[in-house]
Amino acid sequence: MNHSYLRQLCALAIFLACLNSYAATTQPTMALQQIRLDLSGSMGDFYLLYGVDNDPAHLASVQQRIIQTDQLLHQLDAPADGDGLNTLLLLREQWPAYRALLQELASSLQQQLSPSGGSIAELIQLNRLLTSLSDSLDVYYQQPDLMTTRSRVLAMQLQTLTTDYLAHSVGANALGGDNPALDVQSKVFSEGLQQLRQKYKDGEAQALLHSIERRWRYIEPSLRYYQKDNIPTLVNRYSRQIIVDLEQLPTLAQPAQEALLQ
Repeated sequence: MNHSYLRQLCALAIFLACLNSYAATTQPTMALQQIRLDLSGSMGDFYLLYGVDNDPAHLASVQQRIIQTDQLLHQLDAPADGDGLNTLLLLREQWPAYRALLQELASSLQQQLSPSGGSIAELIQLNRLLTSLSDSLDVYYQQPDLMTTRSRVLAMQLQTLTTDYLAHSVGANALGGDNPALDVQSKVFSEGLQQLRQKYKDGEAQALLHSIERRWRYIEPSLRYYQKDNIPTLVNRYSRQIIVDLEQLPTLAQPAQEALLQ
């Protein structure tokens, strides 16, 4: 067992120890944001296992996302609206099928067994269904402030872009999807990041945004010129950190909320 794998196992153990407390205090829209990130991110992890390498870190990430989504779905407050409640129940009902298939395929890849195209297509369809249900459910909860919303939108845009890039990198993009081209998604994210930076006045938030932008500029060429540059592992690593930072950003700028509304 290599040191990298041991580090992954230790990180997973720490994550599990903290998860119950985190889920219990998470607001519904925050929980749904994390569920959507994990749904998209789990497909990215799968693509890395499928077409890049069977690094145990990718499998550990899949397991982490599954456990987190299990917890968040279980503890998510039911909406008062009847349609919202039905959507939540359907989301909880459909999740186990995706979880089981993802675990099965990821485990097979770890054992160097190649899944069928049909099973991959089924996984993608289940993922889209769960994502659509999560999006529909979100409107039944009280929404956060505009600053938080913008940061979350950017985080989700980057996660979607990254997963689409990973799919393209391993040749899985042919299995469908109606998202814009990668270069278009990259441009939209870059413009949104610039707009967000203009809104934040707090020094600590500006420093974090500078760090986000520096990482983004490092991977942006590979995403914009995806036909020429293929560095899936590096793009995945940098984008994950950017997403974490974007999710943290609103907590650093609470006194500057008024600036966004002007």
